[in-house]
Amino acid sequence: MATWTTIPDSSLEPGKPIRSIDALSIRDNPVAITEGAVGAPRIAAAALQTGTPERDWVLARNADALTGAVGTYAFLGETTTTVTEPGGTRAGSGLRYAGVYKGNVTWSTTGGTFVYGTGSSSTPAGTWRCMGRSFGALSGGEDPAFYGATLWLRIA
Repeated sequence: MATWTTIPDSSLEPGKPIRSIDALSIRDNPVAITEGAVGAPRIAAAALQTGTPERDWVLARNADALTGAVGTYAFLGETTTTVTEPGGTRAGSGLRYAGVYKGNVTWSTTGGTFVYGTGSSSTPAGTWRCMGRSFGALSGGEDPAFYGATLWLRIA
């Protein structure tokens, strides 16, 4: 990664040869800007030649993302009875793609119908961050029809 160097105006003297140290900075600074080096100015969104408004540019890249790609979200259930709090992470091998199943199980404290995720045998790759609260597998992980599920973000 290139290093950003601030060149003081006093170092650039009209009509005099450029010092090699300043020439190196002039050469390296554009690279430092594009790499986001510490101290370097940031490229403004308006300067990007995306051809579309910034929001549309970002949405188009999200829409093109494959299922399970880094930066995508998925509704997943855990295969263990471990509760994962928001922000916690889990390997994809311990998760399953899920849906919602409305069963005939009643929740005794509210009298309503209990809704939980149903699992599949398909495991996502990578590392995922819990974006809700995962209650884990309701039956200890042995029955793939009873995974507790929530929203997860793939981070690696």
